[in-house]
Amino acid sequence: MPTKRSAAKPGQPRHAIILAGGSGTRLWPLSRNLFPKQLLALNGEETLLQQTVRRVLHAFAPENVWVVTNEEHVFEVRSQLKQLDPALDAHVLAEPLARNTLPAILLALDRIVPQGQEPGSKQAPKPEAAPLVAVFPSDHLLEDLDGFKSSLEQAMGLAAQGRFVTFGVPPRKPETGYGYIARGARLDEGAYEVESFIEKPRLEKAMEFLKSGRHYWNSGVFVFRAAEFLLATASFAPELWAWWSARDETRLTAGYGALPNISVDYGIAEKIKNIAVVEARFDWDDLGNWEAVYRLGKKDAEGNVVQGDVLAMDCRDCLLISKGGKLAVVGLTGMIMIQTRDATLTCPLTDVQRVKEVVALLKAQGSQLVESHMTVKRPWGSYSVLEEGQHYKIKRIEVLPGARLSLQMHHHRSEHWVVVSGTALVEIGGVERLLVENQAVDIAKATTHRLANPGKVPLEIIEIQSGPYLEEDDIVRFDDVYGRVKHESS
Repeated sequence: MPTKRSAAKPGQPRHAIILAGGSGTRLWPLSRNLFPKQLLALNGEETLLQQTVRRVLHAFAPENVWVVTNEEHVFEVRSQLKQLDPALDAHVLAEPLARNTLPAILLALDRIVPQGQEPGSKQAPKPEAAPLVAVFPSDHLLEDLDGFKSSLEQAMGLAAQGRFVTFGVPPRKPETGYGYIARGARLDEGAYEVESFIEKPRLEKAMEFLKSGRHYWNSGVFVFRAAEFLLATASFAPELWAWWSARDETRLTAGYGALPNISVDYGIAEKIKNIAVVEARFDWDDLGNWEAVYRLGKKDAEGNVVQGDVLAMDCRDCLLISKGGKLAVVGLTGMIMIQTRDATLTCPLTDVQRVKEVVALLKAQGSQLVESHMTVKRPWGSYSVLEEGQHYKIKRIEVLPGARLSLQMHHHRSEHWVVVSGTALVEIGGVERLLVENQAVDIAKATTHRLANPGKVPLEIIEIQSGPYLEEDDIVRFDDVYGRVKHESS
């Protein structure tokens, strides 16, 4: 039985994959499909994604860090990562459609494993020279950087021996919202074989796991040799292997949407035999619901966690957040109130798991409150819906200096633009003209048009839409500097 922790060989290539494509429905109304929780700053100045990347950069070179998101988020992800290291901009990979964690990992492995070096090929590297890969969720909270690095090095060492490795977090309470790992035989100091994975348990079973001393929370972090992962994919997910091993560029867009929606846990981890768990030597939380945000937040003398413009009177042990307007609260105990410009959530702290039911009901009703906030970020800037009714919608549009929207047209709506500040370069039907403050222009439906900001300060305009159909999918795009698809928001 080994007495010291395993270690990877010096110089062995190592890469990190950060998965940043989730939606985070349990943190609605702050988290929406177009702006999920990993893009939010919930526990400080940096977003959860930025905290994850900063932590990973302590153990991996920027050129070996890959962030996988989806097309809706790619420009915001790039914007956030540029603040940490400009080199990361070229390492943001966009899924054409959300297809869960296993296809997302394969998308990144396309960059990590060079063509001609696939498992079984003549030029495939020897096991001791094969890339080591660590996969991290982008929306978890980890404390104790030294403990994280120590656990990661041990996992890398086990992976270098051919094992598939995950981190297990010693449970602090009987948690029904997490998956669990049951450990088996000891492999190393703080490392064990995995006996089984357990789905989110009932409370009675979670209490048993807490007392057992041999069950861990599943952190969602995985470490492996790229070759072993691909061979496991070939064995357990042959449809995904066939797609990945084709190694031609067209499959990245044409075939991705047809792939099965499958997680790495279900597709690989729960089926592979040679899997180990390293006991995490760091504090971990997935910030998966509002109770976690409250529990980890800074509390005032009355036990309240307060963010934003909030007036609280005689309240105890509450989570009170306002991201739009004054929130006045009186006489509440053990409650959450989350207010945005267009939605408010109120429920007991003990019922936060039911927020996903609220989101499901809103989605079934066709509500846009699930999809986006009133302000939607775009690669060229942002737009905010100020008011809307039957056959009309009013937006405030901000275009960044030097940026421009796509050349586009609409089948069902006409638009009226008024410049509030800055200078606008407007193209309508192939004719360009400059507009300054207080000048306006009309765009008839079925007319090609484009808006750009040639100036050095942000351009702000008011857009009034009118017509029988005003949704964002009524856009036909002819040209776009950001390479987006034809039918998509401005």
